Amino acid sequence: NRMHLRKILLPHKPAVAPPELPDFKGPAKAPAAAEGLYEDPDFPATDESLGGITGDQANPQVSEYLVEMMKLVVPGWARPHQMVGKQAGKYKLFATEGEPCLFKHVSPRDIEQGYLGDCWLVSSFAAIAEYPDRVRSLFKQNELTADGRYDVRLYDPLSEEWKVVTIDDRLPYWQRPGKHGTLCFAKPTKENEFWTCLLEKAVAKLVKSYHRIDGGFEAVALEMLTGKPSLNIQVNAFEGGMHSPYVLLCGTDEGSAKHATVYMRLQSYDADWGYWGQDASVMCEGQLELSDDWLWGKLCAWNAQGFSLCCGTRQDYKGILSGHAYTLLRLVEVPIQRDGKSSMLRLLHIRNPHATNEWFGRFHDDDWETWNAYPEALKATGHTVGIKDNGVFWMPWDEFKVGYEDIAVNFD
Repeated sequence: NRMHLRKILLPHKPAVAPPELPDFKGPAKAPAAAEGLYEDPDFPATDESLGGITGDQANPQVSEYLVEMMKLVVPGWARPHQMVGKQAGKYKLFATEGEPCLFKHVSPRDIEQGYLGDCWLVSSFAAIAEYPDRVRSLFKQNELTADGRYDVRLYDPLSEEWKVVTIDDRLPYWQRPGKHGTLCFAKPTKENEFWTCLLEKAVAKLVKSYHRIDGGFEAVALEMLTGKPSLNIQVNAFEGGMHSPYVLLCGTDEGSAKHATVYMRLQSYDADWGYWGQDASVMCEGQLELSDDWLWGKLCAWNAQGFSLCCGTRQDYKGILSGHAYTLLRLVEVPIQRDGKSSMLRLLHIRNPHATNEWFGRFHDDDWETWNAYPEALKATGHTVGIKDNGVFWMPWDEFKVGYEDIAVNFD
């Protein structure tokens, strides 16, 4: 669920350098048994913290469950040890084994969005999870705590400062009578890592409710996670078309628009509040328009430098979902020789935060015909035809431009 962008180019304003990542001081406090489990008084496990959620418009099937789900949210929600492991009882998650943990093997491969329309946020989790230390550095704690308290640092683009957000580990959980229940929003990983759920909750608390993260932009999420500036590139779908760089601003009108933040973050939200695009040529060597070759080369270079990349869609297209955000994991350029002629095949490795619903056009997972016709691509990508990969897929650049409308690059 990605917000609508009002594309208005504004005069460039110098970007404010983000502050350095602050250090947490001292070890996490371990409470005595008598103190019990921490309950955050500022973000209670009640409907107040949920807000008026509408769901993920990019996945209508799961959105249909939301009305029922909100009626069946367990009072007081549920904690990791109640859902996974030896202590789990009536709230045990279906088909889980082992004990819960905060981190184990942080990876973008098993991060899964829940029923909330925060693909823009969860796809950004996957983007920074390519570099596990970036995820770990956001938490003061390095393992699950005895009291269920966690301190998470996030960058607030609106105030342009890092903030430490303290949360408890109670997570929205729903259950039909006599049935297995499940988490409403971001899921723990297959290795029972709960950092995804807790990081999502910290963002929700920062912006006052889960409802306020029900829609947004990947560029904003990446800034909140890294404190570094993000660049957006509006992708031109037409052959030979030029692409446009911009940064996001938000506000009630053009004159008062400020650095973009999370949807409905401003207390003055009304029907006219929205996002605007501002010229970002200064971040692209002074170019207002970007050629296809220039953009491809830069994307490859930025990816090689370890910058986080996400992308958003323009339409439903061969399995690609409209209004949805994905993680851009890798770009590969493959030299091709055919009939005495040389060319370059450009492929992108992409992940859907739904962990399913993949591309089914050329170079999809089971496309034996195309992959076998390009053995060079098989070697360059390391792909094994027929292996399903939890929402991860390869697709060609020319088709990417048809299905996707923008790319977010975070200079982290």
